[in-house]
Amino acid sequence: MNRHSKFFISTVVVVAIVGMANNCRADDWPFVRGNLFGSGVAQSSLPDNPELLWKYSAGKDAGFDATPVVANGVVYIGDNAGTFHALKLANGTEAWKKTFSDTGFGAGAAVEAGKIYVGDMNGVIYCLATEDGREIWNQKLEGEVYAGPSLNGDDVLFTCEAGTLSCRNKRDGAERWKFHIEAPLRCTPTIAGGLAALAGCDSRLYLIDVKNGKQTDSVAIDAPTGSTPAMQNGRVFFGTEGGTFYAIKITSTNGKKPAVAWSYRDPQRNQPIRAAAAVNDQVVVYGGQSKIIYGRDPKTGEEKWKRTTRARIESSPVIAGNRVVAATAAGKIYLLDTATGEVKWEHDVGGSFTASPAVVDNKILLANTDGTLYCFGAKDSQRKINHGDTEGTERKIKIGIRKSLYRQIAVLILRFAMNSFSVRSVSPW
Repeated sequence: MNRHSKFFISTVVVVAIVGMANNCRADDWPFVRGNLFGSGVAQSSLPDNPELLWKYSAGKDAGFDATPVVANGVVYIGDNAGTFHALKLANGTEAWKKTFSDTGFGAGAAVEAGKIYVGDMNGVIYCLATEDGREIWNQKLEGEVYAGPSLNGDDVLFTCEAGTLSCRNKRDGAERWKFHIEAPLRCTPTIAGGLAALAGCDSRLYLIDVKNGKQTDSVAIDAPTGSTPAMQNGRVFFGTEGGTFYAIKITSTNGKKPAVAWSYRDPQRNQPIRAAAAVNDQVVVYGGQSKIIYGRDPKTGEEKWKRTTRARIESSPVIAGNRVVAATAAGKIYLLDTATGEVKWEHDVGGSFTASPAVVDNKILLANTDGTLYCFGAKDSQRKINHGDTEGTERKIKIGIRKSLYRQIAVLILRFAMNSFSVRSVSPW
């Protein structure tokens, strides 16, 4: 084996291991609802008594309607006055910001592989570089964008107020296909099993083949909705303007069409549900204009708990381990016990929350309409003694073990490759 071959193999192995390490940031929040399924479930837990770590102001006459997204220790969020901000998660200091004239951002972004995808209130969609915000491309849709995009392979999918789901190439924004309804689309398309789920303002849930944009099925619902469907175990969960919360089975078995598995409408407080739900195997959590946060069994729809608040719920909740993060239109943040709905912590910052939380690295990120982005978590002194530090330490140990394993794999691959090149009769692999 010559020197150049050894160098080549060593380089390939190092690149492969670095790539594996870079893909292990399970704590990131790259989509508005955390993942492509829209489940609103965080990979990070939270301390028992979060404290304000930092806050950041968008500036005069600017507010936040968008949910922050997070990747590789940087928070990305646009404000409704047209500035897009990149902040360091560790301390809230500004990494960069870019201002766009005569527009605003009412929707969250999606982040992947050094690129940010986001749409604005003029219907322009952008691809920006994560390092400095420089514009890689932009394209125009038929209507305003009020929901974050989804990413699917080489494509990025946007909905808009004109009722169009547009599939664009990530490279240059060129349109691959589009799907249209005769009513606005205000939800993020959630994707699983090659299908995108769309809840429309024409009172139907649509299932779209993401390869070609063709409708595979639809289900009638009781009223219009702009809620992003949350996917879990072959079902989608969302509420409507009619106040009904749905669990719809979308996986076909024995040729059966998608159908309502269960639905619930509060008989005392039948109010619109505009926030998205958070769902895991144990509970589905949602809130509405009824000023109640509900926890129900995702399989049966049975009530597990409900928590009355004094204000509307327009911010979509997040499940983080044994806690639910929820915020109200009156500026109050709650941590609820996932199993019982009991209030474990609350904090009143004022303003109004319509954007949803992101939970990353044991921290809560939440922006309000007054233009302030808040970061809550455990301070260093608290980390040493509380529940959150134990989990953080365990996570560091796991990461250390994982890195050690990667190193061992790299050594084995390198040894195997070197031995293979030293034997002339070896078969290619």
